[in-house]
Amino acid sequence: MIPDSSSTWTLTRDQADAGWRSMSLLARLVQRGGHPAPVRPTVALGADEEQYGAFLVDVLAYHSADVDYSSSIFASGGLFFTGSGTAARSGWRGEGRQAATITSQRLLLGEGDRQRAYDFRSLILIQPNPLDWSANLYFQGAQPLMLRGPWVPWMTVVMSAELYGTPWPPGHLPDTELPIKASCEKAR
Repeated sequence: MIPDSSSTWTLTRDQADAGWRSMSLLARLVQRGGHPAPVRPTVALGADEEQYGAFLVDVLAYHSADVDYSSSIFASGGLFFTGSGTAARSGWRGEGRQAATITSQRLLLGEGDRQRAYDFRSLILIQPNPLDWSANLYFQGAQPLMLRGPWVPWMTVVMSAELYGTPWPPGHLPDTELPIKASCEKAR
């Protein structure tokens, strides 16, 4: 990857092709009843946990001026929050480029002492946006996250396969047959 000064990806044709092709192939495999293939672990795993990949992503977290994310609940088809937060201004805030590790049970962001684990049991909602190479993730008790990078669409298929047994979250079925050229132009 070639990062630009704003810490977003500048995708080359080869990077975009590889990420898109991997996502498309995995989505088709999962549609036919297959499952992602584990790789050699690079992190300590729990019982019955397998690692599927590790890559870099740009991380943004949503902060709200009047929301305490540790008291969030999901009810009646929506995300509700109580309490008051400490953020001065609402919006997405960049947390930089970070290592991401995807396993069968969790998403790990960062490295060493600064590594944060997001357990799939706490995942409330996945909002994939493969044409923007991103996904929004909503975990109970945490700020919403936006991950962006050439392997994020593939990661979304992995997470959906683990959680739902389908290549995409319920209610979302992107057109993975879009030409790679169009998806690359969208990402720039």
